[in-house]
Amino acid sequence: MQKIITLTTDFGYTDYYTAVLKGKIYSKIGECNLVDISHNIRDYHIEEAGFVLSAAYPHFPKETIHIVSVKAEITPFSPAICVKYDGHYFIATDNGVLSIILGNNEFEEAIYLENDENECSSTVFADCARHLVSGYGLAELGNPVESLYKLNRWADNLNLERNKITGKVVYEDSFGNLITNITKESFERIGKGRKFSIRIKDRSINKINKYFADFKVTSENALLERAGELLATFNDLDLLLVTLLYSKKKDPGGSPKSLMNIQLNDNIVVEFEDEFNY
Repeated sequence: MQKIITLTTDFGYTDYYTAVLKGKIYSKIGECNLVDISHNIRDYHIEEAGFVLSAAYPHFPKETIHIVSVKAEITPFSPAICVKYDGHYFIATDNGVLSIILGNNEFEEAIYLENDENECSSTVFADCARHLVSGYGLAELGNPVESLYKLNRWADNLNLERNKITGKVVYEDSFGNLITNITKESFERIGKGRKFSIRIKDRSINKINKYFADFKVTSENALLERAGELLATFNDLDLLLVTLLYSKKKDPGGSPKSLMNIQLNDNIVVEFEDEFNY
């Protein structure tokens, strides 16, 4: 079976950078399956890269190789690394992106990749992938890593109280939907079935939709008339999502960010009715 190699970068598709990385991998590895997770990560945005890859990688088979080339310049304080975690291999620089994927978990094995000073990250990453496909163990590819450079993860900014959850907007997808770091598990554990109000900016939501179009309407036309209504639901990652029905990032239309000036890292608060008054 051909080895799967995924790519997550901030290269985009306008320049030649994505093609260069792919070309080097194909040149060094005759047969492999390259899968694009995303090449539209915002420039140098490590947190976004970590979020996107952490959502995607569990759906791939064990032993998949994941290359992360976001803010990937190899420096003495950001060396190239390869980490084995959850049965997968992650190749990146030690800039904090992999700490987002691991969360509070420990890696199985990690090494600093040996490389010449003049080698760019795409060459080093492709060489590492070639060695892994050829059956090399990590110990043969470099020196062991004791710990990873750690960023402040989005999950660390979740504050749980008896009657309140305070979280943040952590990601805007291509539809303009805003994903928060409030998990379904924490919502149910703190809420215990109580009535609630989700507050973001000067707006509030008092219902969790089962799906985007979960409105009491009897026709498609009636549903279309509700386009632009603010709603909340849990997405496939079981994270609270806030959006507008039929949200659009580009005109005509609008999104919570463009119409309500909701930005990444803005607070979102869920307040539950006091259990003594419920």
